[in-house]
Amino acid sequence: MNKSERLFELDLLRGTAVVLMVLFHIGFDLALFGYASYQTTIDTEWILFRGGILSMFLLAVGMSAYLAYIDGIRYDKLIKTVLRLLLVSLVISGGSYFVFPQQWIYFGVIHFIAVALIAVLPFIRVPRTALVVGIALMVSYWMGFSPLEPLFNYSVAHWSIPAYTVDLVSFTPWFGVVLIGVFVMDRKLFGLQFRQNLLTRRVALLGRHSLLIYLVHQPFLFGLFYLIKLVR
Repeated sequence: MNKSERLFELDLLRGTAVVLMVLFHIGFDLALFGYASYQTTIDTEWILFRGGILSMFLLAVGMSAYLAYIDGIRYDKLIKTVLRLLLVSLVISGGSYFVFPQQWIYFGVIHFIAVALIAVLPFIRVPRTALVVGIALMVSYWMGFSPLEPLFNYSVAHWSIPAYTVDLVSFTPWFGVVLIGVFVMDRKLFGLQFRQNLLTRRVALLGRHSLLIYLVHQPFLFGLFYLIKLVR
């Protein structure tokens, strides 16, 4: 999807998720550096906050995939996108290992999106099937069924994968959200017409640069809080 074909509402959704993500990570860093007593990985309100943000991002992934692939798949562009995401994923994994060697990120949101962009292809032209499978993945997870759990346990035992990581986006239930995004875009259920004003245009601009912001905001926040800690 080139710039002339961008959907403003989709950029606005992604931009809103970016703003909330930055707020979440500010909260995470405040707790990490000892300025707050809550625990973002345990407290229910923080878990729900993260889940809502992630749902917005992954819904946008499914919607964007539908727009990009419904008229035909340009495999050269898809391969370049996936390779770029995989490269970013390696940087994230390496950086997280340096900061959190016992809890490094081996399958975070960018890793997940790289896989999801390929896995979603069979569902683009069958959006009703995408909806059914998406709901089934989410319901099965809520019922305690996790088909990848044996692989996870094996990886922890034999591949030095950490049992706990600071960021994990498991295939179930989250791929279900991506599939629901395909259905939502096909049925034009995301047809809200937001008034374009200074605020919404700025937020949509953030959405158009969400990957860059994702990469730079946490190192900046870490550096800022570390500097404050040194000064204090």
